[in-house]
Amino acid sequence: MRSKIRGLIILLLVFLAAACVKETYDMTKLSSDAHFSPSLALAVIKGDISLSDMIKSNDTVVFDQDKFVRIVFREDSLINLNLADFYDLSDMVSFSQSYTIGELSIAQFQNNIAFTLDQISQIFSPALRAQFVALDDGANHPFPAFPSTNLGERTFAAFSNFQNAVFASGFLDIIVVNNLPAALNPISVNLYNTTGHTPIGNQLTIPVLQPGQTQSSSLDLTDRSVTNSVIAAVVLSGSPGNATPVPISLANSGIQITIRGRDLKVKSGRVILPSQTINTLDNKDTISFDPGSGIELDELKILTGNASYHIQSTSTLPATINISMPTAIRSGVAVSESINVGALASFNGTLSFNNTVVDLGTDPDQAYNRVPLTYGITVNSNNALVTFNSTDAINFDLTLQNPSFDYVKGYFGQMNETIDPDSIDLDIQDILRNLTGEFLVSSPSIKLNYSNSFGVPIELTLNATGKRDTKRVNLGLAPFSITSPVTPIRDVSGSYTIDKSNSSLPQLISMPPEVIRFSGAARMNPLADPTHLRNNYVYGNSRFIGSLEVEVPLEFRINNLQFADTVDNFLKDESSDSPVNIDKFGLLRVVLSASNGFPLGISVKMSLYDSLTNKIKATVDATDILKPAPVGSNGKALGVTDSKTSIEFTSDFFKSVNKADKIIFRFTLNTTDNGTKDVKIYSDYSIDFNAALVVRPDINLK
Repeated sequence: MRSKIRGLIILLLVFLAAACVKETYDMTKLSSDAHFSPSLALAVIKGDISLSDMIKSNDTVVFDQDKFVRIVFREDSLINLNLADFYDLSDMVSFSQSYTIGELSIAQFQNNIAFTLDQISQIFSPALRAQFVALDDGANHPFPAFPSTNLGERTFAAFSNFQNAVFASGFLDIIVVNNLPAALNPISVNLYNTTGHTPIGNQLTIPVLQPGQTQSSSLDLTDRSVTNSVIAAVVLSGSPGNATPVPISLANSGIQITIRGRDLKVKSGRVILPSQTINTLDNKDTISFDPGSGIELDELKILTGNASYHIQSTSTLPATINISMPTAIRSGVAVSESINVGALASFNGTLSFNNTVVDLGTDPDQAYNRVPLTYGITVNSNNALVTFNSTDAINFDLTLQNPSFDYVKGYFGQMNETIDPDSIDLDIQDILRNLTGEFLVSSPSIKLNYSNSFGVPIELTLNATGKRDTKRVNLGLAPFSITSPVTPIRDVSGSYTIDKSNSSLPQLISMPPEVIRFSGAARMNPLADPTHLRNNYVYGNSRFIGSLEVEVPLEFRINNLQFADTVDNFLKDESSDSPVNIDKFGLLRVVLSASNGFPLGISVKMSLYDSLTNKIKATVDATDILKPAPVGSNGKALGVTDSKTSIEFTSDFFKSVNKADKIIFRFTLNTTDNGTKDVKIYSDYSIDFNAALVVRPDINLK
């Protein structure tokens, strides 16, 4: 491509030169050794161009109403965060509790045995027995005294409501009724389980019994094992008799002994249990919510969702569990459920939380993240014998997964999200090595536009440092807050601008940096919640949507900004078939006149460079091709500045063309007053220019 450009330039010069030779010359008359070097002046370019001719207004290049030029970069939906990106509220509840059945009540039981005087007297001595038999004649007689008499063991009829039981509490009463016409001295009673003949407690003593009187003695059954078949061993300590004549009947008089179990609770055994609510439990519990570390919720509204529960019973008793959450109000009524669970069974179900407002702040010990639970467990053996153990339990597990929230209110803690330190290498080291001078973009800005429906105060910290060689420039941006909605408003829009008023953004951009290192953090509730209002709100459809707008108004200052670049020598003649050798030119001069309406001046140097010897062979200096226009106090150009520059390519330059393999271009830019004030660029700035070419070829005709 460069060889084509070089050839095009040579041909153009030849054609221009030929156009200036008079046609009356008879070229055939010239000697083949003729040599001439005419000087030719040619008008090459003339024009007037404004910035708006070169660049059209669009989404990136913006012309304001007053024609001031800004460059704008926009990135929509750069940030799009929803509730799940900040908080995991999908599985806050994992309630698991085991309720031990405990000791249960059984109905009281009783049975009795009777000893007639006939049965008792049969144990007397034969003489005493004969005396009582003789007195049973229908007449009244004094009742004879009798000595201590062992009545032996008698078995009560079996009790129907249990086979065997270990009692947690209760009493076994022995009640004796004296139906003899004479008093009885104290009576001793020992009780035994029929199976194994194991004693049931200690001996019981019935006090003195007058005729017709009832006396009793009680045995504490706590921790005692009793079967439904009980033996009573009865010993009468005798009777003093009765001197008053009374009717004596062997068949119709005697004593009655009753055994009665009362106020009974069993620990274990094979028993019939009547329907009853377990009263060893306090019927109160607490369901805890775990929204995350440092988060305190005091209210939420669930639009749709179910609590899943699992019940596992290790008891042989069918049960009915009634649960209620008095502070979880579903459609105006407390959430409640009645669940039937069979013996040794498991059961799964769901509890609807649709349209439910849950108050989590009623626990006086912890006014957040807790919901009271009341419950009752009713058991019933359905009039059947069951094997029972008080250590049997009913396990209740409940989870609330993936509910759809209308809102969640509370304090969401001082969660810190850190932007990990990172760096951006702009990969412009090669450019910066060839760049010197001072350049300042005066008013760049970065604008974050956002829509926020998280009702949580957020403070952002953004750190950035530009690095170039040993130079460092910090962004110097103080932490700033994002506007958040305050109930009942659910969504707010806002923006935050980073510019020269709150940071060193102009200085950082204007370095310009080789590498930008950045880090940062986002902190929720930077002021914490000292009064415990817990007034943060998040909504089921909460979003944080952010777009970025980078704006660079063309307002800047440049002081002797120089840029150098080295390219291959595209003027070098690599072939020998060219009709005109560029090194045969004695002179080539470009005369440029310009009226510059831009507050920006440009100078150019072009040097032929031999990279093997590291030497510059020749230089063309185009100083002040354009001189900057004057500006007012507001940075706007007040008019134009005229400049005239002669760019001369000498014969020495042309002779050095083929001795250099590289060309070094050095550009120097300055704004008005050598970069001591800000200048602004407007779209109606223009340059009126013309250029003339003066050429003196050195032509040999052979």
